Amino acid sequence: MIKALEVTTEGKVRIIDLLPDTQLEQVQEAVGGLVQAISLDDDLTMWLNEEGKILKLPHNSFAQHLWDKKFGEQTDYLVGNIVLTGGADDEGETLSLNDTQVVAYSLLFGAMRTKKQNAITDTDIMEQLLNAINEAKI
Repeated sequence: MIKALEVTTEGKVRIIDLLPDTQLEQVQEAVGGLVQAISLDDDLTMWLNEEGKILKLPHNSFAQHLWDKKFGEQTDYLVGNIVLTGGADDEGETLSLNDTQVVAYSLLFGAMRTKKQNAITDTDIMEQLLNAINEAKI
């Protein structure tokens, strides 16, 4: 099985186990349609709905954060639910997230959701999480 995270536009995070024979269908179900894979790092791939903008899916600020960190702000606008997996092996097969990634991204998105819901202005927790993720090269 491939360990992955589903992240909704509301920032709800759910661990999903992708089965080798049905992983494409499982990712398509999670994002609500055809999928597009975006490599964010050697060990991180973000999957999103390829037609999300056409379908006018809601903005995903959690996916946007990952995109902006990799490609720069205002270079794209990400919508819809996403799935995060590890990178790909030499044959192009999808790899699992490791346990550290699962915990770190779950904490990061949880902190972002809390900040968004409560309009917290103190960003110390967020900065600490981002520093921990950067130090862990996640």
